[in-house]
Amino acid sequence: MKVSRTEKEIFADLEVLCSSPGYIQVLAYFSWRDNYVTYSAAMTADDMMKSYAPSRLIRTEVSTLIGLMVKAPLNFELPNPQIFQSLVDRTEKLLEELHVALNAPMIASFTPERLAAKISPFTQADVLREPIFYGGESAYSFQYRDFARQRYARDDEWLKAQKGFTINEAYAVVRAVGRLQDAKMAATMQAMRKAHPSTWTWLPGLTFSRNEVAVEAGVPEVVVKAVFAAFSLPNSPTNSDFSSLGDFNLANAMPLIRAPSGEYVSLQTYALVEALYDAPYYWMIADHAYRGIASRHRGQFTEELTAERLEAVFGAEHVHRNVDLLGSKGQRIGEIDVLVEFGNRLIIVQCKSKKLTLEARKGNDLQLRSDFKSAVQDAYDQGFTCAKALLGGQVRVKASNGRNLGSFNFKEVYIVSVVSEHYPALTVQGQNFLKCERTTEIHPPLVTDVFFIDVLAEMLPSPLRFLSYINRRVNYHDRLSSINELTILGYHLKRNLWLDDEMQFVMIAEDFAVELDVAMTVRREGLPGADTPPGILTRLQNTTVARLIKGIEEAREPALLDLGFLLLTLSEDTLRGLSNGIDQITKQTRSDGQKHDVTLGFREGKSGITIHCSEEPNDVVARSLLTHCQMRKYAQKADSWFGLAVRAEDGLPKFGVNLQSPWKHNDELAHLTSGMNMLGNAKISGGRFRKAKVGRNAPCPCGSGKKHKRCCLS
Repeated sequence: MKVSRTEKEIFADLEVLCSSPGYIQVLAYFSWRDNYVTYSAAMTADDMMKSYAPSRLIRTEVSTLIGLMVKAPLNFELPNPQIFQSLVDRTEKLLEELHVALNAPMIASFTPERLAAKISPFTQADVLREPIFYGGESAYSFQYRDFARQRYARDDEWLKAQKGFTINEAYAVVRAVGRLQDAKMAATMQAMRKAHPSTWTWLPGLTFSRNEVAVEAGVPEVVVKAVFAAFSLPNSPTNSDFSSLGDFNLANAMPLIRAPSGEYVSLQTYALVEALYDAPYYWMIADHAYRGIASRHRGQFTEELTAERLEAVFGAEHVHRNVDLLGSKGQRIGEIDVLVEFGNRLIIVQCKSKKLTLEARKGNDLQLRSDFKSAVQDAYDQGFTCAKALLGGQVRVKASNGRNLGSFNFKEVYIVSVVSEHYPALTVQGQNFLKCERTTEIHPPLVTDVFFIDVLAEMLPSPLRFLSYINRRVNYHDRLSSINELTILGYHLKRNLWLDDEMQFVMIAEDFAVELDVAMTVRREGLPGADTPPGILTRLQNTTVARLIKGIEEAREPALLDLGFLLLTLSEDTLRGLSNGIDQITKQTRSDGQKHDVTLGFREGKSGITIHCSEEPNDVVARSLLTHCQMRKYAQKADSWFGLAVRAEDGLPKFGVNLQSPWKHNDELAHLTSGMNMLGNAKISGGRFRKAKVGRNAPCPCGSGKKHKRCCLS
């Protein structure tokens, strides 16, 4: 569709359409069609896929329609079927036209000059309006609903005094509304099957009384009345200031509509839970005496929730809150909101409670960049300053309880910038606006929100898997494109995130998040279905290599951690083959008591691994393994090599070797490794390892320099 009219003209036509008699009936239909996911015995990815249909209306579109509808007097009459269908068709046509208009600046930005200069169109605020409006949500509805209790727990006294309810009471009411609507919509659909199509209406499924909610929530009706008063729109006509997409839409802050019967209508459950999470803060900062307290509580929530989710992954002893970095004279040179240390890796988390302002949403370049600086860039800069100070080693690290944390011996630092709000198109803005420095030890940052940290900790509760994902995600940040971090995580859980060097730009489709959506909904809402996406967490879970990775994680030995990161990047076939190889050498050692090993090269020979199984004393095994790895690394002309000694009884790790240095010629090693089998001592055949045949008088493939008959063969 070509752009033929301006956004303002289309918006004006939408406003006229939304004022049509009975339009609320049309919105009820859209709500049922596009917001409800139906399933039979258990929720599946196919069920959830319906919510990714290109034809469905997204939350921001429906909110816009509601906001325009309440600008005129409301009429609840049911239009006849012909008028009803024409209203549906006209709505979809105008919304499609609006999308084309919003997308026009991006199309216009693809000029030969800009393409030649490799200038991203997403550095322009007018271009970013499209992904900001259409980019989808970063939070699940249950996250808004559940996190609201923690976010405002410290504000209960104010809420009770000023609004007549506590945050737990508001939570109970909002949750009861959701449950009631689910039951009522199911009953409405059953009744419609027996009714003539001309009488079909979806509105009863979204309508409820205060008494019904009070009974469902288990709270007094006076509490429900207070909650509804806080979240209900004034009688229409209202919302007069909503005259363009970038304007404040009262329907987002007050999503409940009062019906003529005295009942209430919620056309979007998502809007209600988002308002529960968002609106109370704005009530409180309107009270000048309480503004400072509310802002402080808001910041504390962001740090606390982030720290709690990281503690669930790494353990409380490895997560430190409000860490001060002090110079030689005791002066504070940096502050870290949350510091995670695991093995020889550090995560520095800096939290901000910032939102994308209305001016930025309207396409104001200066405001868009100012918002990004306050929400993301400042947090990254603080994190980078702290990372450099820690690398310098001349600082004292003190936790919030005054305890001196000592010094950290670390190899890598990851900076994570976390915002507490839904920040539209945050991934896109992070790619195009963030100015960051790269060093050997300090990686590019992960720019995200508390909702994604929650999901990441839920789906990757293993420290090794969590760190491995962040490592790849941040180092692919300039080659990987997606509108939402959940999509990238969904891809990783399904396929294992890995980009070859020749892959310069990859765009991941939104529907890769479908299985992740199902798993999170099943876990948090208690629905029947798969609570783990099929993929990297399920396909190898009962193999020896899976137990090996778990053992590496528990050992927390730096050399082993590096090996764990390597293993997590390998393909499923390679890992299965390696698992079979470990099974074979441990079985052989248990059978004959001798030393056995398996060697494989990776990454086109630039790296590799030797796994060693022996019942000899550890010091003897360590010397043999180190020598073997040194020779194997040289013979392979590799820049890195890993060695791992495993136990014969179960294949779990005892200790490891990690050799990291660019390959260079060495006369002595060249002599010792002449004739060494360059393919290693194992081959993959049909998915299983098979020992390569080595002659009795040939050099032993373990790299000792001895003949095979006088070394491993004996």
